[in-house]
Amino acid sequence: MKKIFSILFFLWLIHAGQKLQAQTMFIITHSTTCAGTVVEFNSNVFEMAPFPNQVNWNFGDPASGILNTANGILQPTHTYTLPGTYIVTLHVVDGGAGTIDLADTITIVTPMVHNFGPDVFLCGDTGTYILNAPVVPNALYEWNDDTTTIGPVLSVRESGTYTVKINGCAVTDTIGVFFTREPRLDLGRNHLMCQGEQLTLNAASENSTYQWFLNGVNLNVNQAQLPVIAPGGQYVVQVNAMGCGSYSDTVTINFSSYAAPVFNLGPDTLLCPREIFTLTAHVAGASSYAWSSKGLDVNDVVAYNIGADSSIRIRNEGRYWAFVTVAKQCEVVDTMIVRYRGNKQLNFNDTALCRGSTLVLDADFGTGIYKWESIPPQRDDQNNTNQSTYYIYSPGFYTVTAQVGHCIFKDSLNVYFNDTLKLSLPRDTTLCRGETFIIRPVVQNTSLITWQDGTHEAVYTATRTGLYSITAENGCGRDTAEMNIVFDPCPCALLLPNAFTPNGDGLNDIFRPLHACDMADYRMIIFNSYGEQIYFSKDPLEGWDGKRKGSLLNMGNYVWHVSYTKPSNGQQVKKQGNILLLR
Repeated sequence: MKKIFSILFFLWLIHAGQKLQAQTMFIITHSTTCAGTVVEFNSNVFEMAPFPNQVNWNFGDPASGILNTANGILQPTHTYTLPGTYIVTLHVVDGGAGTIDLADTITIVTPMVHNFGPDVFLCGDTGTYILNAPVVPNALYEWNDDTTTIGPVLSVRESGTYTVKINGCAVTDTIGVFFTREPRLDLGRNHLMCQGEQLTLNAASENSTYQWFLNGVNLNVNQAQLPVIAPGGQYVVQVNAMGCGSYSDTVTINFSSYAAPVFNLGPDTLLCPREIFTLTAHVAGASSYAWSSKGLDVNDVVAYNIGADSSIRIRNEGRYWAFVTVAKQCEVVDTMIVRYRGNKQLNFNDTALCRGSTLVLDADFGTGIYKWESIPPQRDDQNNTNQSTYYIYSPGFYTVTAQVGHCIFKDSLNVYFNDTLKLSLPRDTTLCRGETFIIRPVVQNTSLITWQDGTHEAVYTATRTGLYSITAENGCGRDTAEMNIVFDPCPCALLLPNAFTPNGDGLNDIFRPLHACDMADYRMIIFNSYGEQIYFSKDPLEGWDGKRKGSLLNMGNYVWHVSYTKPSNGQQVKKQGNILLLR
């Protein structure tokens, strides 16, 4: 009699609202601890129970009234108006994970007023700048982009905007720290341009401002580039690179009365990997050539005199230009940007095709020659196409060869019909009230399923009598299946206590079913909070004594799994829950 009373007492404690200790692997997390700021809450319990039956949050802030709780929300938000210490609780009920109660203490603080000072600009590709946050004894520091720094001092080595959280609350200021590469100004050589020719001077540098002068007169132009027009003269640019200082360069560009002939190197070019490209300057009356190049980065150095003939061979991406002297009178100029295509490849995958449908393949690499082949051959209008797209109407083996410039790309795929959409549910079943039934549908050739209540999970947990249905669909059609589940008031069902006390006093020393009846193929497995199996039994009359290999285990929460078959109807039953070990 005392044993039964002790078990019922523990059950009463739980139903009266006393919270059992949650498994240590589950925690509550929050985004900030700042007063007056929206705090986002979450818990890793939802990784194991993504679709719980019940979720109840309490933020421990009764002054907020009805906003103090949130029900049915996995990731709620709450704003604490006053600093202080609050106890946040989470109550989760899940058909698979059972009942889980968590609690966390959050200390809300007023954001600390701090001024990092103005943004900082340093000269050089790399460097170090020291940021100092307010010193708070025993505080936790979280810098916004350096998770390895936990103290009030941060060594900044990359350009960016920085701030810090102190005990979870960000200070009131941010600071930008920027590293400026020293400018490499080079406006080029002096030139005498032909009449009507166009030329643009470029002084682009990092984190810089610009001022241009022509023959000593301020042009009031603050752009990095300056178009040059006749009559030209002496151009000077002054560049203020923030953190590095002031720089200047000078060039003289004059214009002749000799009319410029047409000169065009052609459009910017995209080359295939490792392709060698010949660039030719076609200019009527040309008497000499001066080729130059520069990489695509703003700080790349200009390479002069890379060619003196009408053509050069290009092996690297960059900007290429030629000053061509015409009839020994003046110069014309044009520029081409050359880039190389990355290692893009065709990547067709074998695929299924519904009867009556069309599959469109796209092998577009730009202007080129495309050859498609199929086994068996498709209809006539597909046999000799030279388009980058291809339409498939029937199963077969398909191959494409794409030739773009000197580059050749190949790929193939199998296409087959698959109209078979298979869907079924278990047969109608009867269980005892208080049990749950996991409906596991058999679905083939689709992942698009919808249950009778509009949910889309792979399985469904049934807890009450009713008709359960599922609809599946793919690109070829849809199918529906249903089953009846009845929960009866069974005279004998599995009943396990929520706690036991294996202390050798003869009361509640063993954890097992309170009464074993109508059970065959019985199995009980118990796990600790780390997921390790610590107990197994096939006998419902045999119970766990709170030991593992003869050694006493610590007090705490453990997880049990029980499965058995009901001989009366052959129904398989699976249950799981938590047991609290006390001493």
